[in-house]
Amino acid sequence: MLGRQMLRVFCLISSCCLLVLIGNPVCAKLTKVEVLEQTAFEYQQEKYESVSGYFYFQFDPSDSLNQRVTDIEFASKDESGMVAAKASFYLIQPSDEQVKGTLFEISNRGSKASLRYFNNAARNAMPSSEESLGDGLIQDLGLRVLWVGWQADVPVNKDTMHVMLPVAKGVEGLVRSDWTLEENTTELLLSHRPGIEVIYPFDNESAQPAYLTKRLSRNGQRSIVDRETWEFNNEGSAITGSFSSGIYELVYPSNDPVVVGLGLAILRDTATYLKSSESQFPSQKVIGFGVSQTGRLLRHFLYQGFNETSENSKAFDGMLIHTSGAGRGSFNHRFGQPSRDAHRFSAFFYPTDIFPFTSRPTQNLINRELEGLLDKQSSTTRPKIFYTNTGYEYWGRAASLIHTASDKDILPLENERIFHLASGQNFVERIENLKDIGNGVYRGNPLDFLTNLRALLSSLSAWVIDGSQPPDSQFPQIENQELTNIQKYQLPEWLTSIDVPQSPHSAYLLDYSINWQHGVIDNQPPRLLAEIIPFVPTVDRWGNEVGGLRHPYLEEPLAAFLPWSLRDQGFSPNEMRDFRGMMVLMQKQDVLARYQDWATYQAKLNTAINKAIERNEILPRDRERLVIQANWIWSKIMDD
Repeated sequence: MLGRQMLRVFCLISSCCLLVLIGNPVCAKLTKVEVLEQTAFEYQQEKYESVSGYFYFQFDPSDSLNQRVTDIEFASKDESGMVAAKASFYLIQPSDEQVKGTLFEISNRGSKASLRYFNNAARNAMPSSEESLGDGLIQDLGLRVLWVGWQADVPVNKDTMHVMLPVAKGVEGLVRSDWTLEENTTELLLSHRPGIEVIYPFDNESAQPAYLTKRLSRNGQRSIVDRETWEFNNEGSAITGSFSSGIYELVYPSNDPVVVGLGLAILRDTATYLKSSESQFPSQKVIGFGVSQTGRLLRHFLYQGFNETSENSKAFDGMLIHTSGAGRGSFNHRFGQPSRDAHRFSAFFYPTDIFPFTSRPTQNLINRELEGLLDKQSSTTRPKIFYTNTGYEYWGRAASLIHTASDKDILPLENERIFHLASGQNFVERIENLKDIGNGVYRGNPLDFLTNLRALLSSLSAWVIDGSQPPDSQFPQIENQELTNIQKYQLPEWLTSIDVPQSPHSAYLLDYSINWQHGVIDNQPPRLLAEIIPFVPTVDRWGNEVGGLRHPYLEEPLAAFLPWSLRDQGFSPNEMRDFRGMMVLMQKQDVLARYQDWATYQAKLNTAINKAIERNEILPRDRERLVIQANWIWSKIMDD
């Protein structure tokens, strides 16, 4: 086998690709590494490189670990009876390969987020320069950063992390698509959103009928749309007609489903490969990072036992599962659509926010059976986990369900920590993107919780790699009156002009069919058996969430940072918008009554920052960043 040193020299002197065989291809899982491009650059006067190409995999369908993949038995096989797959990869590492571990980001819809979230870097599909590494926190922690394609419905191009998976030939079934329309249109693509591939086109030879319905609310009565008023396009990838505002739902037949669950096996086997003696990119420890969609993917990965390797060891040693709430997703079932999620007012009733929610076993309200998220992971295969959720996930992704059941608090397991990033929206809104809607109210929430997330990555890395004691969990609890139900939720008097959502996003107990235990959905749409309305965090007198990890801006407030906002167009205006919150500035006189001037405020803010640094909630290097944004908010208040 070609050694690592020889691989590097070859790539630096040649623009041709290099294909490296890994071990015995019949027994191996990651069988080949194909390097297509390698770029050398410097970061802080140290030599670094970006490497991109493809990983090749072979899966034995008779292996009990691989039998967790739905429909692997129907996938096409090679002459040795193995199922093959191919995934793009991209990594950044020091040229001497001396790393403490690997930060393995699970790419959200083919993108790269780690450098933006942890390095304060700009968005870049192909980061390969000193500038693209931002302030280099990941590198300063001694981590290589790696991305690998796993998602079947991501388009194949140079800028995306993509994968080529086999299909289950000859398998037929029903697929569901839905759309929330605010204005009239004449075409509806069957894929989840723009930029996502249609991987299940309409089967026009099927005897099963396709039908389209329309409704005007989340749980509203569906009405059939006359089949004569719409039709499929020639490719079977869209329907055309005259569609007005409302919620449309299409059920249609398709065949030869992609074996999407192999994406989970690819992640497992890549993490395992990194720690093997044959790895071209050796690493003693691997930390998985998933954000939103891929945070849910990691929860699904754990729920289905994929962190177990053939040696009964851990694939991932640690995980930072960010903004997943209580969700999982459509990652390993027949006709699964990995991009589909389930928000309060979009992408309804996919297998996302479904039982079990907590890691400790709790009781299913329907069949009374006990089940926990980590039941299929033995004590030897459970990674060290940080769950981080913003306020939005408590409203928009039922996050309280990961640590409550009925009206009781459920504590995390010893290998877990839970952190509530109080009052944040799903992502940090850039100040230039805020929309001023008058009276000191801004659409979009700029609370910079990434300063907390950077500190938490540092703590998780130390826990996984060095065994250092991690910080204690910080999340709102019923016992401390930090959680409440929606009926009792109340904003302070100075915010009474702000309308509150009628409900947080609900989880459901759903009947997908008796075959759901085998990864098959026969009921399209599913039958709703029960709705579980989660708790939401209570707020203080300034409107900011109590409990959890509180940002210095909440300790010394100039504004209410609301993690939710309402739809401002079309129908159902009392429903939440996806992802976004609001910022409501405090009145000038109220601010000056508490802080005489900017210097007084800055001194108190610095005290709050110092305390957060002492608690390892913020890194010292982020102090100036926090002061700059606070000054912008102060100026807005004083100028009004």
